[in-house]
Amino acid sequence: MQKNNFFFAFLIISFFWSNAVLSQNARDIHIKFSVNAEVIFNGGNVGDNSVLTDDNNGTSQNGRPSDFESEAYPSKFVHWEIADLSANEQDYQLKFLDFPWSGSIAAFAQNPIPGGGKKAKAKIEDNSPEGVLKYTIRFTIRSKITGETRTFELDPKIRVIGRQ
Repeated sequence: MQKNNFFFAFLIISFFWSNAVLSQNARDIHIKFSVNAEVIFNGGNVGDNSVLTDDNNGTSQNGRPSDFESEAYPSKFVHWEIADLSANEQDYQLKFLDFPWSGSIAAFAQNPIPGGGKKAKAKIEDNSPEGVLKYTIRFTIRSKITGETRTFELDPKIRVIGRQ
């Protein structure tokens, strides 16, 4: 009888421990988009002069930002932030316009996802199935010297994984 009680207690503890470990992964993610605004504004390629990172092991197989893939979870938020890497960052203003997306799954309630500043966020739908979607980061760079504004794009991906 004592063996059965021990085994039952072990099963209960294992169940709660495994759920705790699995649920730690399902969280909001933060994607940072860093660009060299000066070089891009003056004709440089967006992909060659930008870096995408996230706090959830996002990767790019070939190191290019356009192939960067972030992992996200149903019912959680994706947060984007844009930052300038240029030596003269005070001369440029960065701003997200929006994030149009496409793919085999419907992960967000809005398409495009609105931007409007240096930060944006959107929630992955509660019932979103697993799959990959491609989205476009549409952003502007405004020269504070000339007042001219130009629009640029980059097309990374989000992989929705696991259901809660």
